[in-house]
Amino acid sequence: MARWHRTEKTGVAIYNFKGTGIPQLPLQIGDVVHILESCEDWYKGYLVRYKGAEGIFPKSFIHIKEVTAEKKRHTENIIPSEIPLVQEVTTTLWEWGSIWKQLYVTNKKDRFQQVQSMMFDLMEWRSQLLSGTLPKDELKELKQKVTSKIDYGNRILELDLIVRDEDGNILDPDKTSVISLFHAHEEATNKITERIKEEMSKDQPDYASYSRMSSSPTHSLYVFVRNFVCRIGEDAELFMSLYDPQKSTIISENYLVRWGSRGFPKEIDMLNNLKVVFTDLGNKDLSRDKIYLVCQIVRVGKMDLRDSNSKKYTQGLRRPFGVAVMDITDIIKGKAESDEEKQHFIPFHPVVAENDFLHSLLSKITAAKGDSGGQ
Repeated sequence: MARWHRTEKTGVAIYNFKGTGIPQLPLQIGDVVHILESCEDWYKGYLVRYKGAEGIFPKSFIHIKEVTAEKKRHTENIIPSEIPLVQEVTTTLWEWGSIWKQLYVTNKKDRFQQVQSMMFDLMEWRSQLLSGTLPKDELKELKQKVTSKIDYGNRILELDLIVRDEDGNILDPDKTSVISLFHAHEEATNKITERIKEEMSKDQPDYASYSRMSSSPTHSLYVFVRNFVCRIGEDAELFMSLYDPQKSTIISENYLVRWGSRGFPKEIDMLNNLKVVFTDLGNKDLSRDKIYLVCQIVRVGKMDLRDSNSKKYTQGLRRPFGVAVMDITDIIKGKAESDEEKQHFIPFHPVVAENDFLHSLLSKITAAKGDSGGQ
């Protein structure tokens, strides 16, 4: 009887394996497995994505990968020993593969063939990258072709845009400033748009089918908060966001600025550095009739309880204080020039009664602006 031998390997399934019994581990092409034991024609191990699934599977169905293990407390990350671009191509093929299958199911032949063609290109170029035999200049040219194909494919498939540096490497958001990411995102969008125009101008049926897709690119709005002028006498919190007045809905995340009672940001190092980029604005947002930049001001401080026996105060009480509203529809839609050096002063509307809600005040102000033609 053959004996099982202890081993430590990582592999990838290159065929589907259904498995005929409980000890056998069903596999799909591309599944990553961690191999624990070996016996003649069989391996024993578990799926990396789900350690609860453990069993045996044929050796001939597995391609062994060279990896490095990064051990942390209670966890172990398996990192492929490949250049980052190869890992990116692998991830992209996984993502495109699921879309490709869905296109087949929905019988969208033109798109199905287009995605298939792009995937074949990436698989061929991935093999060339892994070969390690290319001269330096050819390797550089190939990397540019790969990143260009990935970015182009993600765009026409309406996936997230990958922001890169000049060498094609993915920018790390933890090590890159928001403004640098914004400019890189803008530059990448322009490049891909030009690429799509070039492809559409060519008489190529493979790409012509995508001219009808009307992909939804993302847009961003860059805001630099210069100053907040208002005599509150206490600390304040400013919540800036984008607002659709017709639907009375905030359409973005809130950007929080903590303002001190002395007229400066609470974090003094943020003085003259209060910048935010509202991202992921699609064509649907640009088609809105009106878009406002709103700032909701909340007062944070103490309040007299007016106790007849003794004077008591609450500390850190948050109360609505007012709203500032600016119509930015023309800026968002590109009808008005938007220069970083140009400053806009947004008037402040205070809360009349302290039991009023900021949302109610916001609705009143935007309604009044609509009645006056947005002035």
